[in-house]
Amino acid sequence: MSPFPGEFSEDEGLSRSDLKAKKHRRMMRRRRTTAIVVVCVLVFGIGGFFGVRAAGGVFDDLFGPKGDYEGAGTSEVSVEIPPGASARSVANQLVEAGVIMNSEPFLDEVERRDITIQAGPIILREKMSSRAAVEAFVNPIKPPKITIAEGRKIEQIKSTMVESGMKAEAVDKAIDDKTPKDYGLDVDAPSLEGYLYPATYDLDKEKTAQAVVSEMVAKTKTEIENAGIDLDDANRIMTLASLVEIESPGDEDVRKKVARVFLNRISDDSKTGKLLQSDATVAYIHGARSDLTTTKEERQSDSPYNTYKQKGLPPGPINSPSSGAVDAALNPTEGDWQFFVATNPDTGETKFADTFDEHRKNVEIYRKWLKEHNEGNGDG
Repeated sequence: MSPFPGEFSEDEGLSRSDLKAKKHRRMMRRRRTTAIVVVCVLVFGIGGFFGVRAAGGVFDDLFGPKGDYEGAGTSEVSVEIPPGASARSVANQLVEAGVIMNSEPFLDEVERRDITIQAGPIILREKMSSRAAVEAFVNPIKPPKITIAEGRKIEQIKSTMVESGMKAEAVDKAIDDKTPKDYGLDVDAPSLEGYLYPATYDLDKEKTAQAVVSEMVAKTKTEIENAGIDLDDANRIMTLASLVEIESPGDEDVRKKVARVFLNRISDDSKTGKLLQSDATVAYIHGARSDLTTTKEERQSDSPYNTYKQKGLPPGPINSPSSGAVDAALNPTEGDWQFFVATNPDTGETKFADTFDEHRKNVEIYRKWLKEHNEGNGDG
């Protein structure tokens, strides 16, 4: 019966079997409604997820992890920020690149520091804290560098490259048994010795040992071209320059006189038999050392670099000469000197002589300095 007078229940007058059938229909409708709701949630949820991602990562902001990496990060990664990118789109880009864990801490830091993110390439690191990532936009991470000092031999250069993080096998492959021609410099030289230009080079993540060597040779090529050196004469000039580099101090006038001494020796058969007699070339044969003194046995070597036995200049450079040494080799001072000795290594004072007798007197001056120097240091 209806609880309200004058109103009737819709179930009144139905038989027991009719009531049972109606109850079953209601249950089936509820199940269908529930299924439809679930499907709608799934459909709109999935569609909403992708829509939110396209709209700027709001879904991740609401439901994603709120953590942040710690520290300055690990390996370097290069990221290209597109023109007109918003801070949020940049944050999402950095998340996808593995730079930051999530966008919100990054955006908070951008807002706190009130910075404007510039478009273009930037070097970041994987797994950076948001603070470190924002700092990289303010003070960009500089790529590592490698410096090749003037006067370094090829083995020393290889060691420097390995110490910078390059694999020894890759360095060997890029340098060993290679000549300037292998890297586009048409110079007849026995090896790359002397053609790996002394300078500072950037080392980014993508740069191989071969690419670095190619850059070094390219700089040497530019040096040769700028100096107006004919390629047919380049190896002779670079070889002479390498001798000047190691045998004389950095004083321009002294270097030009030393270059003249070497040229005089190999052009005059009457005094030295066209023998250069450079201890530097003999020391080169037997490896790097702290000074250029050599033994009688070492000077008996049959190496083409032994200028005590082989006339003229050695086959190629013995180090990577500086531009100053190259200039001295190109523009030697006029004179008849055949000998020179640094009489005061501290100041670089060097005396030149035309005859051996004059040279012996200069050597005595050096020996006196050496004795006083040793006594002053308590040496016998």
